Amino acid sequence: MKSHAGRRAAVAGLEGLCPRRGLPLTVQRRAVLEALAARRDHPTADQLYEDVARRLPGISRATVYRALEVMVRAGVVRKVWYAGAATRFEVPERRHHHLVCVLCDAVVDLHQPALDRLPGPGRAARGFRVLDYSVQFMGVCAQCARSTKTPPRQSSGRQSHEGK
Repeated sequence: MKSHAGRRAAVAGLEGLCPRRGLPLTVQRRAVLEALAARRDHPTADQLYEDVARRLPGISRATVYRALEVMVRAGVVRKVWYAGAATRFEVPERRHHHLVCVLCDAVVDLHQPALDRLPGPGRAARGFRVLDYSVQFMGVCAQCARSTKTPPRQSSGRQSHEGK
């Protein structure tokens, strides 16, 4: 978990970003930001709701979901998702990519500068305006690899690139 000073700095930065993006910082949004900044993982909306509800017992799940969506649209919070799994959230920071475990759905930040310099799609984009990108590597985390001896099955949308 981040240090208390680190959490305060992260929350202060996000609080300052809200008004610059035209987003009023309500008590509920502040609580969601604080809960997100306190975590090192990429929590789901339900996990954030549980954290926020401990501080604000009367808050509804819908309020947390709405706060997250509004903050995502304003660019204060970022969604991390991939097919077949719950959407996760993170505090935007310098460009990074993700390692995703196909067994437990863990998402781990990957800072690899070479990936930051991937060329854009150019003409292949066919008029699609790319705003951002993130590379996601699907695999099995170390903890799952230790606890299971059977290889994961490939889902219909995922292909292994091993041995190619």
